[in-house]
Amino acid sequence: MAPTDRPLVVVVDDDEAARMSIGQMLRLRRFEAQVFSSAEAALAWPQLPEADCVISDVKMPGMDGEEFLEELVRRKYPPPVVMITGHGDVSMAVRCLKAGAYDFVEKPFEDDVLLASVSRAVERTALERESRGLRQRLERLSADLDGRFGMVGRSRTMQDLYEMIEVVARSAAPVLVVGETGAGKELVARAIHEQSERKSGPFVACNAGALPETMLESELFGHARGAFTGAVGARDGKLVTASGGTLLLDEVESLSLRAQVQLLRVIEDGQVEALGEDRPRQVDVRLVATTKLDLGEQVQLGRMREDFYHRIAVLSVQVPPLRERREDIALLVGHFIARSPAARGAAPPRIPDESLAAMLRHPWPGNVRELKNAVERMLVTAHQGVAGPFLEEEQDGRLLSLPATPGRLRAELERTEKQVITETLREFKGEINACFRALGISRRALYERMKKYNLSKEGFR
Repeated sequence: MAPTDRPLVVVVDDDEAARMSIGQMLRLRRFEAQVFSSAEAALAWPQLPEADCVISDVKMPGMDGEEFLEELVRRKYPPPVVMITGHGDVSMAVRCLKAGAYDFVEKPFEDDVLLASVSRAVERTALERESRGLRQRLERLSADLDGRFGMVGRSRTMQDLYEMIEVVARSAAPVLVVGETGAGKELVARAIHEQSERKSGPFVACNAGALPETMLESELFGHARGAFTGAVGARDGKLVTASGGTLLLDEVESLSLRAQVQLLRVIEDGQVEALGEDRPRQVDVRLVATTKLDLGEQVQLGRMREDFYHRIAVLSVQVPPLRERREDIALLVGHFIARSPAARGAAPPRIPDESLAAMLRHPWPGNVRELKNAVERMLVTAHQGVAGPFLEEEQDGRLLSLPATPGRLRAELERTEKQVITETLREFKGEINACFRALGISRRALYERMKKYNLSKEGFR
C-alpha cells in the first residue's frame, strides 16, 4: 500500500501516451499510480510486490506482457494483473488468464471498464491481505492477551468497552447494557458484577422476554401460597435470591407496565412485595438490564414508562457489534476452535483462505453468537484436515474467475471452462465427489455448471 493509503496501481506500457493517460485517469479516481515504459523497469522497482494491482500491455518490445506475467507468478508477487491489448487475440487472453492474470481488457476501452476491473482487483488484494493477517493472528494466539473479563477482543472498541466496564463496576447505580442480538450483553453484565464490590454475592439472570406476564411477576417478585391457581407453596422471587448481589434483567423492554411500576419500587427503596402478600421484604440488589432496542423510542410509543427508563439507565454501556471490530475475528475463531467439542482430542483443521476472507466480508447480523455457530459448523463438516466451508456459496465460482467481459472473450472462457469440466468428468467417470474436489469448487457449484453446459454425470459412466 502506498504511503498515502491510496491503492497503488502499477502501469506498464511502452506507449507513452497510453501509460500517461491511464496513470492520470487512475490518479483522478483516487488511486496512486506508478508508470513504467517496460516490464524490465517495473521488475527492478523495489516496491512492486507492495502494489495493489498491476496493469500491463501485452505487446511490448523486450519482455512482453506474457513473459512479464510469467515472471511475476514465478516470483510469487501478490498483485493481481490486468492485461490490456489492442490486438483482440482471444487465445492469448485465455492463455494469460490460465497463467494467472486477473482480468483482460481489450483496446480501445472505456475508462469505466478498466476502472471496474482495477477496483475489483484492488478489493481482492485488500481481502487477501486481511486473510493473511487473520491467519497470522490465528497462529499467534496468546490466551493471556486475547481479552479481558471473559471476553475476547483486542480492538480499540473492545478496549473502550473494558474501560467502561471498570468505570461502571465502581458504582452501585442501575446499568443499562445496549447491544444487538448475540453481541455479548450477558458477558458484559457478568463482567460488571465480577468487577464490583458485589462479586462475592449472587449473580442471578432473568430473561423478561422468555416468560408470560403472570409468570414473570412471580419469577421476579415471588409469590405466597395460594396466590394463584397452582401456587401450592410460597416461593422467593429472583429479586430476593439476588439480594447482596446483582440481578440481570435480560430483554427489559419485554416488561409489562405493571411490572415496571413494581420494579421501580424495588429500585427506589429496596421493597419487594410477593404476589399474594401484603408485607414487603427488604432486599439489596443492583439491577443490570439489557436491551437490543432504543428504549427512548419505546417510551415515545407508550411501551415503557419514562420514569422507569430513566431509573434503569442511570449508567449505560454500549456493546459493539462484530462488524465494527472485524480485527477481533481471528481471536474469536481461535477461541471457539480451542473450546469446541468437535475439535477436542484432535489437531484443529486448517481453515481455507477463502473462508477467512468470507468471514471478513460477512456482515454478522448475529454477531459473536453467529460466528461461534459458524465455527462449530465448519469443524463438524471438516474433511481430511480442512474445515468445512463458512458459507455454502463461498466456494462457488472458483474454477475460473471469469471477468465480466462481453463478446468473444467471455465466450472463449466459457468454452474453456466447459472443456475442463468435461475432461474431469470423463477422467473420474462421472463421480461427482472426486470431480468437485479435483476442480477445487463446491459440489453445488459443479452441479450448477453441469446444468449450465448441459452435462450429465450418467453420460460419463
